Amino acid sequence: MPSIRQDAWTHAEDGKLAEIVLRHIKEGSTQLAGFAEAGRLLSRTSAACGFRWNSAIRKIYEQALKEAKEIRKKNRKEKKKTLILTDDSGTEQHATVPNTRTLGKRAAETDIDQVICFLNQLKTQSAALDNSEQVNEQLRNLKIENQLLDEAYQKLQKDYSNVKRNYESLLHVLKAVDEARKEIPALNE
Repeated sequence: MPSIRQDAWTHAEDGKLAEIVLRHIKEGSTQLAGFAEAGRLLSRTSAACGFRWNSAIRKIYEQALKEAKEIRKKNRKEKKKTLILTDDSGTEQHATVPNTRTLGKRAAETDIDQVICFLNQLKTQSAALDNSEQVNEQLRNLKIENQLLDEAYQKLQKDYSNVKRNYESLLHVLKAVDEARKEIPALNE
């Protein structure tokens, strides 16, 4: 892993930082994600990238930033149409389906591929849900077993206390018998 740089920023690094952050904004990601990616590529901390962006670079790329935000806004509007599916558990699942009337045949095929991909993910999630139901069942069984073991432990504690009390009583009686035996003259001789 390269060491974290602390030297002055170059024009090339400023350009790379701006390119990465603007791309993240256009794609609907966050600036923080852009700072993290830029930090990895430029061997700097994400905080240093964020500071550099906010203190110097953002002002230089103000127009590009506006355009990136417009692109993000446009992309979000295109993704407004949502296909709502319900899985076996009754949970609603949403798949983004752009308006295919305004797109060409190639885009419609891509959208179908996206829906197929979504359905495959839904199938995987359903399998994971089945696994989580099995895990929940195991958890319930373990809780019941834990409760039974706890009850058995409490009974053993109670029995131990009784045995200990009886043992102490027996020792007390034996001590009393021993003292009484010492006081009888016939037995001492």
